[in-house]
Order: sequence, then structure tokens, then C-alpha cells
Amino acid sequence: MFKRLIEYFLRKAIDWFFRVRSNERFLLSSGFSTLIVVFGGPRLLETILLASLDRVPEGFSRARETLDAFDGWIFMICATVIVAALVSIVVDSFLNAKDRSKKRVIVIEARGLRDDDGSPLHKIPFGKAKGQVIPILLDLRNRLDGKVIKPERALEEISAVHRSVLQYQKGMDRTDMTTIYGGLTSVPYTFLTGVLLDDEGEIITYDWDRTLEAWRSLDGEDDGLAFQLSGIDEISSATEVVIALAFSYPVNDEDLESTFPYPVVRLSLNGMSSDAHWSQSKQNRLAQQFLEAVKHLSALGVQRIHLVMAAPNSAVFSFGRRYDKRNLPELVVYQFERGRDQAYPWGLIMPVAGIEQTEVLYRDGSDCQ
Repeated sequence: MFKRLIEYFLRKAIDWFFRVRSNERFLLSSGFSTLIVVFGGPRLLETILLASLDRVPEGFSRARETLDAFDGWIFMICATVIVAALVSIVVDSFLNAKDRSKKRVIVIEARGLRDDDGSPLHKIPFGKAKGQVIPILLDLRNRLDGKVIKPERALEEISAVHRSVLQYQKGMDRTDMTTIYGGLTSVPYTFLTGVLLDDEGEIITYDWDRTLEAWRSLDGEDDGLAFQLSGIDEISSATEVVIALAFSYPVNDEDLESTFPYPVVRLSLNGMSSDAHWSQSKQNRLAQQFLEAVKHLSALGVQRIHLVMAAPNSAVFSFGRRYDKRNLPELVVYQFERGRDQAYPWGLIMPVAGIEQTEVLYRDGSDCQ
């Protein structure tokens, strides 16, 4: 047990030493190394000479006597350097602790598609995001695996989370706040969350990696893949248009025809995959491509867009954050229900284009359980 205790303290000491800034680490290592060399080196060398030559050369003895004359000065200088480094470390640690005490990390985790708690987002390390962690859970589950809760209830929950974020931000400097989002909820809910949080500063987005079964940040490289745009040239005088956005899975014509009587514009990603979205810069670029298509439709006189998305949660959230709430057409984002007569039975009318209150639009006239 004593051996394990020693190993534990050694590991902690090594971890602490390498966390110290380079200047202080240099001063500490220089001070201690000089003391070891000056006070331990001659004695060690003398022992080696006696063991090998059975005597100590006169030149070595004179050199040691000369060095001994400066022992006090060397010790004082090294001690001053070591104390200065330790004081600097203590002051720096105090300032960092004081700075961290002011900072807040708001962690929004949205759950909705799977009825298990999994690994909480707020418990993972966030790298450079430092401060008091404030977890906010957006729970849209109805305890029926894979089924969404009644849309009206979900709107209340999403609005409550938005109000909570605003409350935590009240009276605080934006530079002291970091917002982190991650989750797995239905497309309309995720898109709406992105729209509402758009004005809340920089947000770090995480997504659930199904392969690793862990949260993962969007820190991958942009592979340069882009959407293929089709159908926009066939739009003439339509005021309502469907945009079928296929990021991770294809959107079938039969499903669209079961619900919508409007012209269809398609945005299909080259190299479509459910595991090719781990780059925030790629998501931002594709979101901009989507917005350019919407601007084009707006210029053609389109007043309302019905959006169908097959995309990862983080991409849906990013697209929602970047939708221009003032200058683009009205937007309805739909829920896909496989096996129903109408594949897209309802959607959420987003609070954009002058619409202040989010509403549920049912296409089949039935309640959503």
C-alpha cells in the first residue's frame, strides 16, 4: 500500500510539474539542477576517483576548495530563483482560480429519440472551456423509444430552456460565458433550438458518435464535399416550395408525394453519409449553401418553404442557427414518420420572417401522440 501511495504522489507531482508554465518550469529546473550539481557533483566525483585511483588528484582538491568558497552565494542565488518561481506559480494559480470563478459553462443537452440517459454531456472534459458548469437538460422523451412527444408540449420545453439560458446570461459579460450544445432530438425540435439560440453568442457543438458511444466535438477536417442543387430551375410562379435536404440519408420521392402538393427543390450531399459531419467549418459552409438556395427562391417570389431534412443532429442545429430570421421566407420544418400514409404529418412554423410565435402545422388533421 505504501508503494502505491508513493507512486500516486509521484504521478501527481509529475502532472503538476508539466502543467506549470514554461518560464516557471525553467527556473525551477535550473535552480534545483544547479544545487544538485554544485553540492552533490563534487562529492560523487570524489567517491568515483577514490574507488578507481585510490586517491584524489591535487588539482581536483584545489578546484573543490575554490568552489566551496562560493557555496553560500550559489545557494542563495538558487534559493532565490526557486522561491521566485514558486511565488509566481502560486500567484498565477490564484489569478486563474479567481478568473475561473467568474466564468460559466452552460451545457445544453437535448434528449428525445432514445429512452436512456446515456453519458451526460456536462460530465465530459471540454478542453479550453473553463468555469462553473451549469447543466441544462432539454428532455423531450415520452418514454416510448423512438417516438416524439406531443409537439405542443415540446415547444413549451424548448422555450423554457431558452429562457433559462437568457437568465444565466443576465448581468454577465459575454466573454465569461461559454455555451455548449449537444443532443439527439427530432429534426423540427433541433432546428427550432438552433433558431432560438442563434443570438446567444458563440456556441460549441457536440454530437453523439454512435461508433464510439461517446460525445464528440466537431473538430474534424472539412472534406470539401458540397450539395448538388436540383429543381430550382423548374420553379416559376410557386409561392410555396419544398426543400428536400439529404445530408446523411436520401429523401424518397414517394414520401414527399404522400404529403406535399408543392414543387420540390433538392439539396443532396455528394458522398452522403451519417458519419461525415465532424467538421464545424464544413457544416457552416453547407449551411451557407443552403441559405444561398433559399435566397434564390425568395428572389423568385417564394413566400414559404417546407423543409425536409435527413441530417445529423449537429448539422440540423447548425442550419437552424444560421437561418436569417428577418430577410428569408417563412419556414416550416417537418417531422418524418416512417410507415404513415403521410410521411411528414406535422411540422413547426419557425419564428422567422416576422412570425414571433412558433406553431405546429398538421398536414393530416390528426393529433400527434
